Amino acid sequence: MTTQGDTKRPRSVKLEIDPDFNATALAGGVIVEQTLRSLGILKMLKTHLPARSEQVAYTSAGFAHGAIAALLLGGDGIDLFEPLRQDREARKIFGLDEVASDATTYRILCELAGLPQRPFAQTYAPAGRRMDRLDMFGQDKPQPAHRRLIPGQPEAADRRRLRAVRRAERAVALKCLKTLRKQLVRMHDWTVVFGDGSDLQVDGRCFDAARMGREGEMIFRWMTLRVGPVLVDQDLLPGNADEGRALPLMLRRAAPLLREAAGRSRLLALLDAAFCEWPVIKALPSHCDWIVCANQWRGALTRMAMEQPDLVWRSCGADVGRGWEESQACLMTHLFGGWAAPVTIAARRWRETGELPGVWHYAFLASNLESAALPENLTRKHGAAQTLWMLYSTKQGQENHFKTPLRCLGLHHPPSSRLGVNQVYYALASMAANIAMVLRHEVAPGKERGMTLTRMRRYFFRVAGIVVRSGRKLVVRLAGAALDRWRQRQLLEAYANARRL
Repeated sequence: MTTQGDTKRPRSVKLEIDPDFNATALAGGVIVEQTLRSLGILKMLKTHLPARSEQVAYTSAGFAHGAIAALLLGGDGIDLFEPLRQDREARKIFGLDEVASDATTYRILCELAGLPQRPFAQTYAPAGRRMDRLDMFGQDKPQPAHRRLIPGQPEAADRRRLRAVRRAERAVALKCLKTLRKQLVRMHDWTVVFGDGSDLQVDGRCFDAARMGREGEMIFRWMTLRVGPVLVDQDLLPGNADEGRALPLMLRRAAPLLREAAGRSRLLALLDAAFCEWPVIKALPSHCDWIVCANQWRGALTRMAMEQPDLVWRSCGADVGRGWEESQACLMTHLFGGWAAPVTIAARRWRETGELPGVWHYAFLASNLESAALPENLTRKHGAAQTLWMLYSTKQGQENHFKTPLRCLGLHHPPSSRLGVNQVYYALASMAANIAMVLRHEVAPGKERGMTLTRMRRYFFRVAGIVVRSGRKLVVRLAGAALDRWRQRQLLEAYANARRL
């Protein structure tokens, strides 16, 4: 029997630094590098990004390539190069002698956005006298010396320069779409398109495009357009921007990419109630079917639904998870004011548990799909109206794709107070997000496919190893003695998957 005194815990722990021992904690980053290499990312960036002066230390393509790698490894914000800055051996994997400092990163983002550098006097003003305050420890808090000047209009990126960055963004998106398996972007016979916006919170009042949100917080609005998990277009807008006005322009910009992504199939756009407007529907491609929530027209549609005879309503049963004791669905046809043609309306009504019979709640979808265009196996089993609702409910799964850019890449919080800098940063981060989808679904081995980027960093990228270079050949040797056999096999399989892309 082992007693407490027989434990092998050392009596002390000592720290030493060996100046001759070169190793990296990010040796698994070779999987990221091989993925970027197989996809041809650097070549795309060189083709589309505007050139910088020959006297500068970092080219546009070299900076963007390093930024994408750093973001995938865990970088965030203006200091996104931090994972590579303190790890010289990890930089060798990506062919980087040095990485940009935070100040240089900001300057390059300004240059890509076409924004001039502002001198201090045009950026800050004296703070003025303020009331005395205490810090969290009860001590006198020093008075601020300056306050940031906020321009009257947001400092958006130059349109010509932003178009160049977005050309690179779309080239990366198309390559990622072609690399992903078809089942990730298809549903029945459709290629799924999903458009939506997300409100991004900011702290403080120094952001030129931040506006008051519905809940009283200062926000930006990030508009996105996806084909499956891939961002085919995105735009960072002031917090009070109208989503319905922003999406048509994005659809027009992404039209060639949407056409190539669909191939011979049709598109199916899933949109929420903010986009149930004729300018949005009109901007959808001709080969695109659509289902959009129509609850913003709830008043008129509810009156129509209440006039429908009971025989047209088809029972859909109870739903304990939603607290529904009874639910029904039916199809109607309606012409919205200002629209060019009548559309199909899928009406749903339900009675919540404990409510009196005949007391209904209503919700509505609008679509250009008629019963004959819906999957026959679904309509035979559930009816046309319920089939439309079931197809539309897959939108919730599409919303899960927000987690990679917002959580794993830190895009919930814009890094700069200048809108144009943020627009370029989000374009670079969108490229990283699309490459992350390739890493998650095509590079991750076997049953691990679909694992989050955060988990990939923990299990595949943060691995100790050494970097050995001989001529033009680079070899990354992982610390196999510290890894069990299962993890060694997983790492080798992930690297092999990256080479086959």
